[in-house]
Amino acid sequence: MAGRPALGVGELGSVKCVEVNGRFRGRARTRGAAGIVRRLTATSTSPEKVEQLLQEQADELAIAVRVVDGDSELGTFLALWLEDRQEEVKIQSMRVYRSTAEYLTGTIGAIPVKELTPARLKGILKEIGKTRDLHQVRTALNGALGIAVELDAILHNPIASLRRKKPRRGRPKALSVAQVWVLREVILEREAGVAKHGGPAGARILRWVVELMLASGLRISEVCALRNMDVDLQAGTIAITGTMIEDEHYILIRQDELKARDQARIIKLPQYGCRTLQEARSAQETIPSRLPQSPALHGRRGNTLDPRKVRKALIKLREHPRLVEALAVTGLKPTDLTPHLLRRTAATLVAAASGNIIDAQELLGHAHASTTKQAYLGEAFFTVGSAQVLDEILGERAAQ
Repeated sequence: MAGRPALGVGELGSVKCVEVNGRFRGRARTRGAAGIVRRLTATSTSPEKVEQLLQEQADELAIAVRVVDGDSELGTFLALWLEDRQEEVKIQSMRVYRSTAEYLTGTIGAIPVKELTPARLKGILKEIGKTRDLHQVRTALNGALGIAVELDAILHNPIASLRRKKPRRGRPKALSVAQVWVLREVILEREAGVAKHGGPAGARILRWVVELMLASGLRISEVCALRNMDVDLQAGTIAITGTMIEDEHYILIRQDELKARDQARIIKLPQYGCRTLQEARSAQETIPSRLPQSPALHGRRGNTLDPRKVRKALIKLREHPRLVEALAVTGLKPTDLTPHLLRRTAATLVAAASGNIIDAQELLGHAHASTTKQAYLGEAFFTVGSAQVLDEILGERAAQ
């Protein structure tokens, strides 16, 4: 007696589906690429969705290639690109990729990939560029169309045929020494006002972060990620090993790695940076706040600082009359005062004082000196000696 016909590789057998508490549970069989028959199960909101999930499992076991061609829409390949990138990039990068892919899917996602010639793409990018930065757009299109080439939907990635125009870069903006001192005075004035109403615990946070950024050239998220164990006050150094990020649920967490793998480093701090950390440590009044894993700079309740809140506090100072006047001397606008301006200021002062761009490159953790030079170094101020550079420029002796 003849039995049931053998299942083909990736073929889904009959699906049996039952409803359980308002949801549907299904099971079926399939044959994997090794020829072994496997039992599959899936649960979802409808029988159709259950069958779709079972087929996806069967495709995975069959090592199946998704059937696409030149008539397949760009949106299909953007989804495949996101799927391909999911395990390869950090959470914050994935969030940017997803946002860009969603924008492109809603804008040009229905265009068949065979119609995306270099000439048409050039026109699309020109139009998108009127309202949106093109860097991430090109990244997403290049990735999606690269997937299309890999799956034989098209023969050539049209993005590769488009010349990338180099944007004109102005000289990066940075604060002068005089502007730094005005900023410090304004922060101290704010601190006195905040302390009157909320006590000193939270009033000092902005000053601590600003001083440490000026002392180290760190990103604000790296400053907030410093732990007690990363600080060696005796040696006057800090170890840079992590950064603060928002996870997939937008909850603030410490990521135990940096923006790039080769950016972990130990920074020798000027004396004013050490004094800031010593003050913060002296304010740690509870045993938990003194533990090695606890934040070196902490909030009112000993909690980790939120970079978003510190950034907001700095932005509120922008319109202070004395600060506006000081910024205008070198053509800076109030909106130029951002945490990243402090990072560029530290790099500019170090490079100008030491006469060596490599010093600034190592301080910032850049892989290439060209990045430091093009995007971070502002006007040079004056040239002096060596490793006490920042103390000479921004420390107490400079104020006398």
